Amino acid sequence: MENMPAKEKKEKPIIKEGDFVLVEYTGYVKETNEVFDTTSEDIAKEFNIYDPKARYGPTLVIVGEEWLLKGVEDSLVGKKEDEEYEVEVPPEKGFGIRDSKKIRTTTIRKLRETGVKGDIAPGVVLEVDGKPAIVRAVVSGRVMLDFNPPLAGKYLLYKVKIVKVLSKLDEKIRELIKHIDPNFLENVKLSIKKKDQTILIELGDKALNNPNLHLSKKPIADSILKYIEEIRRIRFVDEAVKKVEEEATEAVTEEVEQSHE
Repeated sequence: MENMPAKEKKEKPIIKEGDFVLVEYTGYVKETNEVFDTTSEDIAKEFNIYDPKARYGPTLVIVGEEWLLKGVEDSLVGKKEDEEYEVEVPPEKGFGIRDSKKIRTTTIRKLRETGVKGDIAPGVVLEVDGKPAIVRAVVSGRVMLDFNPPLAGKYLLYKVKIVKVLSKLDEKIRELIKHIDPNFLENVKLSIKKKDQTILIELGDKALNNPNLHLSKKPIADSILKYIEEIRRIRFVDEAVKKVEEEATEAVTEEVEQSHE
């Protein structure tokens, strides 16, 4: 028997702008090696930055939409699925260069008059005029506030892993919905009608029993219509079903069984 030619291994696509990609990453401050952001729950706990309200695991990125820092997102272009690498992010592609104009001096009295409560001490983050500010110094009733992001001016290192490049329409839509509300698709039927460029999302009585679920509908619809070119219409279907009393149901079942005897 002649040797059969080896099956060619399918080449993994090269990531380009507009691609839907699932990634894992961990961000460090280059100077101190301090971890400040991660998609890994274990690493978050190890470095004491764990947030029980945060979502951990692979996260969706639409390349070019700046869902990540520019330096990290730019680095995805040209990479392939399963690739792991490290990228250095300079301040201009990270949290920005420190701006001396964003450092202001005020007084404790003025801060109290604007409604600021709690401790006012170096290192404390206050909300002033709707913006976060770090207290840099407090001297004789005067307060120095820094409105620069905490990591402004810092060089960062990111360890990145390309988990998956999404190519199927169904995958893109489901991951986009999960990105907005990770629990939305539980016990929900999703049908894609490519010919009609329509998505049918059948919620049953789920949304009726959980009114807060309605809050996710608009951002989900807006995101699908913005990022999925093949879709022009989304239909959400709620359903209320009258429950038959248990005794009546048992009676009907018994009648059916007798009719087959």
